[in-house]
Amino acid sequence: MTPHGDPSDQGNPTHDPAPARSRHAPPGHDDHTTTATEESRPDTGWTLSTTETDDDYAPTFLANGYFGGRIPAAGTGYATAPIEAQAHLAGFFAQDGPIEKYANIPTWSTLAFSDESGTYGWLPQAARAGEQDDPEQGAVSDYRQTLDLRAGLLTTQATWTSPAGRRTDLTYQVLVHRARHRVAAVQLTFTPHWSGSARVSGVFDGTSARLTEQSIKGYDGTAAESYETVTTLGTGITAALASRLELPTGVAAHVAEFETDEVQSVGVQATFDVEAGSTYTVTKYVGVASSQDCEDPLPAARAASAAAADTGYGDLLTEHKVAWDDLWRADIEVLGDPVLQLQVRASMFYLLQSTRAGVNWSLSPCGLSGDGYNGHVFWDTETWMYPALLAQHPDIAAGMNTYRQQRLAAAQAYAARTGFGGARFPWESALHGDEQTPPGWEMGDLEHHITADVALAHWQYYLATGDRDWLAENAWPVLKGAAEFWVSSAVPHDDGGYDINQVMGPDEYHFPVDNSVYTNVAAAETLRIATQAAKVVGVAADPEWERVADGLRVPYDEDLGIHPQYDGYDGETIKQADVVMLQYPWEHPMPAEVARNDLDHYVPRTDPDGPSMTDSIHSIAHAALGTPGSAAYDFMRRSVDPFIRGPFNQFAEGRNGGAFTFTTGQGGFLQVFLYGFSGMRWREDRLRLDPTLPPQLDGLTLRRMLWQGREFDVEIGPEHTTMTLTGGLPTQVEVAGATHPLRQGAPLILPTRRPDPLPTSDLAGASRRA
Repeated sequence: MTPHGDPSDQGNPTHDPAPARSRHAPPGHDDHTTTATEESRPDTGWTLSTTETDDDYAPTFLANGYFGGRIPAAGTGYATAPIEAQAHLAGFFAQDGPIEKYANIPTWSTLAFSDESGTYGWLPQAARAGEQDDPEQGAVSDYRQTLDLRAGLLTTQATWTSPAGRRTDLTYQVLVHRARHRVAAVQLTFTPHWSGSARVSGVFDGTSARLTEQSIKGYDGTAAESYETVTTLGTGITAALASRLELPTGVAAHVAEFETDEVQSVGVQATFDVEAGSTYTVTKYVGVASSQDCEDPLPAARAASAAAADTGYGDLLTEHKVAWDDLWRADIEVLGDPVLQLQVRASMFYLLQSTRAGVNWSLSPCGLSGDGYNGHVFWDTETWMYPALLAQHPDIAAGMNTYRQQRLAAAQAYAARTGFGGARFPWESALHGDEQTPPGWEMGDLEHHITADVALAHWQYYLATGDRDWLAENAWPVLKGAAEFWVSSAVPHDDGGYDINQVMGPDEYHFPVDNSVYTNVAAAETLRIATQAAKVVGVAADPEWERVADGLRVPYDEDLGIHPQYDGYDGETIKQADVVMLQYPWEHPMPAEVARNDLDHYVPRTDPDGPSMTDSIHSIAHAALGTPGSAAYDFMRRSVDPFIRGPFNQFAEGRNGGAFTFTTGQGGFLQVFLYGFSGMRWREDRLRLDPTLPPQLDGLTLRRMLWQGREFDVEIGPEHTTMTLTGGLPTQVEVAGATHPLRQGAPLILPTRRPDPLPTSDLAGASRRA
């Protein structure tokens, strides 16, 4: 039985069926995913281009944190292969049987060009350079597609030869507006090498719509406008889509409603005469709105589309670029490795596309790229993606915490219903915060650690911002509920300590287990965090919290000098990072020797076909330990190279397939740079820094890092690290146990730890050989 139904739900970039929930697959499972092509080599530090759409091609997606869509090779429209070009709206969940699932809105990017013999960019066949896959649709040559990460802009250029032999040069540009959250635009510029009648169709294509039904559709020929609303099944959420076509100046066009039998489609088509050698431009201005954030979404969508059309494409594009420029003031600059630089920037780009300040829907493992894992919210958010945003974009990260806070009542009801106190957050969350793990999967019953992961994210936000009012009003109820949950979970032991039984840690291959060391440490730290937070907000902490925290068993094997993963663990293969996460992000105190022992023990026992996040933790842990040789660098490379897919540097969940675009993995990869090589850790009254630079890198600069109202840059060089306060009040920086003052105009110069470049035991290689 394929978990969760259709494999296509996971956005797997393949032509073959694959397991839909590879995070739950046992050792030896087999997916098939494409690999990066030579065409994904960078032209600059900001653009990714391809001239091929062969089997290795994986289309990118564009979004603005509110809505978005995957754009196929044609540069417009809907396609089913190699990955379905889905369109999504944040928080747009339907009820499908026992669980809520992400519903797809109609494809909004379709702007099809036709002569009298065929249509470019309409049928789901991908454009292929120099090939003629479908004689009825003609052939494509001189193909190039370019993603500009800095501008959030996808440009597709091609020469299309129609079935009648007419050649037309086409350029599509697509953007999802970063400043205007309800707006997207598709612009087509074309030059025919023939004279005659051409037709351009701006369509909302309902072929891609899933778990919805159309409720309203309309057309206004005088404004070249079409619009519709679709409503989710079972939950009654309405999405409205509206568009206006701006036609070439001076042409006499016949504008009509687009005729289609697809029940959730609507559109406008314009037919006009063209002359050989002349250039024409048609722009589609799209507005999208949801009943989740406005009372009547259709007028809102139509107003957004009309306002965009009134503004015009040029000014709209300028606004969009300015908004992206503001985001990119925070950057991670990698010196001497242009390929790695683009991998880093692309990873941040996909995270930023799936989020925005003021939108309080959290992130699924695939962001707004698709409906992988049904669009549900897991620990992926708090543990893997959120920290990658918190360091430079806390205003955006804040919405992920707000999402949990708004569902605290559901977490409290879940705890009570399952025999616990406090608040128990679900392993899979969606619309209302109820447990959405599909029937038959044990994770929902057993992965209690999600409640600790949520608590840690709240505490990290307080440490990063210093916002005591937020802590008291927003975070404290969550932390208090989490602490009460863990006290109710702890079982008193005869020796006066406490156990937590019948759970599952991050390693999902072994369950149920007693005293999962990850779960117990996370529970104890949550209780300590809640106790500390109580002091900050001026309320009395339950003394039981500290007592249970100190009494919870932390399994330790004196003979091996390691933390056994759980009671009775005897060295079996594990799915992913588990025990090693005690070192990061939990910062559980332990001697360096034990930390190394844990890495030495668990790395070779970690399934090499597990998810992409694991090796980012291994890299961060080795960077903190200063492991001689290339371990930190090698594990960093292992956290990206086997998973990244060309030509646009998107992650797959596993080496052999899985969810796509896997923003969870890209968040883990980014943490290597933000917290691994910098050694940065949040503290309430200071920052802690412990910079290191692998000898394989020439340098690393973290631009516009933010902490408690301060802005700073960290430039890590081979011998020295320079920390520059660019905004805010003076502060203290902890380095190697000593504190140093940092103020504007007086950069702090620190030594850079440099791992011994001499060869040592290569754990990354050992794991590959295991």
